[in-house]
Parts: sequence; structure tokens; C-alpha cells
Amino acid sequence: MPLHARTVIANEKKADLFLSIHANSSPYTKIGGIDVYYLNFTRSADALDVAARENASSENSLFELRDLVQTITLHDKIEESKEFASKVQRALQTFEIRYNVATKNRGVKKAPFAVLIGASMPSVLAEIGFLSNAREEQLLKRPDHRQRLAEALYQGVSRYAQSLSHFQVAQRASSE
Repeated sequence: MPLHARTVIANEKKADLFLSIHANSSPYTKIGGIDVYYLNFTRSADALDVAARENASSENSLFELRDLVQTITLHDKIEESKEFASKVQRALQTFEIRYNVATKNRGVKKAPFAVLIGASMPSVLAEIGFLSNAREEQLLKRPDHRQRLAEALYQGVSRYAQSLSHFQVAQRASSE
């Protein structure tokens, strides 16, 4: 599914939030960690590098994306997305500590991700580990690790939603 189609679907379904989950990669196999991005432009070479890799399948050039981002930033959702990213990042950091996962917290960053452009709701992209890092690749292959990551992401979404007065958070399904 093309990157831009994902936000089109979210907009059509009138989603309240948009969370895009990705596994990162790098030519440097020792690099690892978890980071969360929100849509905006940056001068960070690292963030631009990640965005370039993620946007490779997009039909838009980086210059077209820049124009779109500038239009979007004039309107709204940047501050909301930044706060949403912070809640998701904190939940992932808590997960790392609770389960003693020695993964670097790479923080909240801004970058021009094609998948986030056009979302009419707060939107973030979570990089949940590096497939190019052998240790993190092995972790991501484990169902228990993926389940815990999913629970951490749920906690981040839930915390953000609870910080807003008009949200009701869906209850987790019982495993009984």
C-alpha cells in the first residue's frame, strides 16, 4: 500500500490518531534503539537519513514533501503530534526499563515522513528497533517482545488520549 494511501484511509475513517509503526535500518550495524517522529522539517542529518529511507517508496520528491509540510505546518497538528510522540516515547522507554531491554532511547524527533503528510489528526511514526542490528533483529523476531512493544505503544496512545478531554480510551480485551 503506498505511503500516502495510509493517511487517506485514516482521514476517510475520521481517525482520532495516526500511529505508523516501523522497524529501522542503518548501514552501521552497531546502531540501535527506539525513536518516535512527528511531521516537521529538521536539519538533523540522522533524522533526514531515516526519512529518506522511509520515503523511498513515496511518489513525491523531498522538495515536493517540503512544500507539503510547510503548508501543513501553517495549519495545525504539529504541537499535538509532538505531544503524542512524547507520550509514545515515554511509554516505550518505560517498556525498555521494565523488561530490561538494553535498547537506546533515541528520543522524539521531527522529520518529513511521507506517511505522515496529509493526516488531519495528530500523527507519529514509531521506529521500534533496527533490523540491521543483530541483537535487535533477534528481539523483533520474538513474539513476546513484539507483544510487549504493542502493549507499550497502546500505553502511549492511551496516555495521550487521556490527556485530552474529548477522548474515551477503548478497554483492552481480556485474555481470559
